[in-house]
Amino acid sequence: MSAALTDPAGRSIVIALGGNAIARAGDAPGIESQIRRADEAMAYVAGLVAEGARVVLTHGNGPVVGDILLRGEAASGIIPAMPLYIADADSEGGIGLVLQQALGNRLRLRGVPIPIATVVTQVIVDAEDPAFTNPTKPIGPYFAEEDARRLAAERGWQIVQVGDRWRRVVPSPRPLRVVETPAVRALMKAGVVVIAAGGGGVPVTESAGTVLSGVDAVVDKDWASAVLAAEISAEAFVILMEADAVYSGWGTPQQQRLDLLTVAQARELLDSGTLPVGSIGPKVAACAWFAEKTGNDALICRGEDLTAALSGRAGTRFSA
Repeated sequence: MSAALTDPAGRSIVIALGGNAIARAGDAPGIESQIRRADEAMAYVAGLVAEGARVVLTHGNGPVVGDILLRGEAASGIIPAMPLYIADADSEGGIGLVLQQALGNRLRLRGVPIPIATVVTQVIVDAEDPAFTNPTKPIGPYFAEEDARRLAAERGWQIVQVGDRWRRVVPSPRPLRVVETPAVRALMKAGVVVIAAGGGGVPVTESAGTVLSGVDAVVDKDWASAVLAAEISAEAFVILMEADAVYSGWGTPQQQRLDLLTVAQARELLDSGTLPVGSIGPKVAACAWFAEKTGNDALICRGEDLTAALSGRAGTRFSA
């Protein structure tokens, strides 16, 4: 897709939602807030699906998987703690259901009851990835120092100080391959809207060429989404976020909106070290990788600008 996608009918598009599409800081706790956020996000996607686009949705899980881990901590004296990769899978299923219902309701109101399916997705990572010896991804609840050090000793956790509290950090290895890509491709071909790679998918390692095993890690959602988009030969890859575009010098008097970035320009921006590693940096890197890998364009935009961005009128476009 070297030009703007003005007619989405029949086109394959992967749309990645941030974790804040479901839960945001300041929202009232509970599923009702998550359902409301999901409905807001799906309002933008439903129009595209109704126009005939073949859509795969991916999503973050940060706030939700944190709640799952916190519930496990609260019940630790009653039941054994579950591995992180199981919490990843739990969040894929739960968030997938919320999105399925929200998008399904929106489509039925439009008179286009298109089937939707959530696929709990495994993502192959390299057991020798350097991330496993340098955990950096904060996850789960905050602890007082005494509790954090006790849990680290009991469970082998890595912990870091965040302000006056402590938090667990886990590896965030690069995704190599999505195990369920054939299933996603088959569902798309059958006319199903697919929700996959939630929270970056469940990280697994592969041994003897066939045996998969879950590992306690978190795969970056944007990278996993880009890999899935490339594997299904998507004609467009879109990351939705709260800001309207990528900016250089964000938050400074010199900030500048970037409407178009070539792969070379994106890499130069990443190498400058001015893009926050924990937020916009991975999004830019994943989009640049997809554009170079496939020759198709990637986009970063707000949810409300989705249609305009696909037609070249909003957001930041990445081109090979």
